[in-house]
Amino acid sequence: MRSLPLPLDPVSVLCVLTKCSHLGCVKTGSQLHALVVKLGVSGCVRVCNALMDVYVKCGLVGGVRRVFEDMGLKTVVSWTVVLEGVVKGEGLENGRKVFDEMPERNEVAWTVMIVGYVENGMTREAFELLREMIFGCGFVLNDVSLCSILSACSRSGDVSLGRWVHGYAVKEIGRDVGVMVGTGLVDMYAKCGRIGAALVVFRNMPRRNVVAWNAMIGGLAMHGKGKDVVGMFDSMIGEGVRPDALTFLALLSAFSHSGMVDLGWKYFNELESIHGINPEMEHYACMVDLLGRAGRLEEAEAFIKSMPFAPNEVVLGSLFGSCYTHGKVKLGERIMRELVQMDPHNTEYHVLLSNMYALSGKEEKANFLRKVLKKRGIKKVPGTSSMYVGGQLHQFIAGDKSHPQTAGIYMMLDDMIRRLRLGGYVPNTSSQVLFGCSTRDDCTEALEEVEQVLFTHSEKLALAFGLTSTPSGSPIHIFKNLRICQDCHSAMKIASYVYNRKIVVRDRYRFHSFKQGSCSCSDYW
Repeated sequence: MRSLPLPLDPVSVLCVLTKCSHLGCVKTGSQLHALVVKLGVSGCVRVCNALMDVYVKCGLVGGVRRVFEDMGLKTVVSWTVVLEGVVKGEGLENGRKVFDEMPERNEVAWTVMIVGYVENGMTREAFELLREMIFGCGFVLNDVSLCSILSACSRSGDVSLGRWVHGYAVKEIGRDVGVMVGTGLVDMYAKCGRIGAALVVFRNMPRRNVVAWNAMIGGLAMHGKGKDVVGMFDSMIGEGVRPDALTFLALLSAFSHSGMVDLGWKYFNELESIHGINPEMEHYACMVDLLGRAGRLEEAEAFIKSMPFAPNEVVLGSLFGSCYTHGKVKLGERIMRELVQMDPHNTEYHVLLSNMYALSGKEEKANFLRKVLKKRGIKKVPGTSSMYVGGQLHQFIAGDKSHPQTAGIYMMLDDMIRRLRLGGYVPNTSSQVLFGCSTRDDCTEALEEVEQVLFTHSEKLALAFGLTSTPSGSPIHIFKNLRICQDCHSAMKIASYVYNRKIVVRDRYRFHSFKQGSCSCSDYW
């Protein structure tokens, strides 16, 4: 347009800025910022709002503030865009300052602040704002606000606020809350570990589109319910709903967590031939994961070589994880070299290879690799476990002693380990390297230190806290940022029997529901 030349007006610039925001394209957005000033349209409020939104989506709060400070007229939309950027980029404290300074607030501004509190585990503050918004200011939560809050609950695991939103929606809208909110409820309950509640909501939805079906199938997949997923998919087809690429991702994921290799092949082969969907990288990654978990690593490697495009980090990372599970050190070393080229700073691969060496008895290699990591300043991402008790989020890291109830937690932990040992628990130290073991006494001392480290893993600290702070016999829900380790998995199984508690752990990949000494994953994870 400029080379023809054709005049550029605010509408033209606004269209391109909107697309930059959707794509997170900061380079073009920054160039347009300069063009906005050059063309003299920086006085257009809508253009400036769109420009700030580009910076927000790209995480550049400085750019947001710069545009905002140069604006003459600032509307409620302008303030809301700044608020979103500050909450995401600078945190809740600065975000609250902007929120309190706003001359007026719309529904979006309230929702941004509430979602920020929910995602940071500050349930009470979120409830206070909700009460002020609805009862003090007379706002009504619309579908977008309801879904935004439900999405935040899904990410944080805050089911108490999710239930409140459910009740509010039914009261304001009626039993039929609509497809959009209904789908948000299904997703929220499933990701908060309440798969039964998710099914109830889903079955009572009068209308269900492919997104709703995907949410339900994906929820069942996270909980490792492969057979239920097949039945749900058949019902979906029976109701005339056409599956999409995301549907098959959920299906293949469920089969992977359930060890259903033959069904995985069946549905993967039907993707294009029956449903007309071209397999994407993610579908191939699911198949590699499925084959790898089942121990069919040679088949998985051959499958990767047959792919129509080069494998990405997710595909190779999946195969590498299976090498660790099944002790395939040589293949793991080869995959590791490729992964390091793709992402040299990913600590998970280095730690896995180190543990792989330890498991296979190659302590010297494991020791050497860990020293190299330490020298390079590469640190393992710390495992964090969290749980909600009394409407508040409680977080723990391994060896954590920062909790206000630390003394009580560690007293319970000692008693818990004692009772677990009586129940058959044996610390799994196989992946730990014992340093400086020149004599038997040295090895005994080193082993005791390793066991003590295992006892204070974040999951066990969270469990000890849950046992002291929740009613006897009630379920305990724990959320872990990484994959649950083998030792904690064994401990949770025994604890569910010893304490007669249902213990639900959501780790990075799936749910584990422990009950009466067994896990819903059937030890296939």
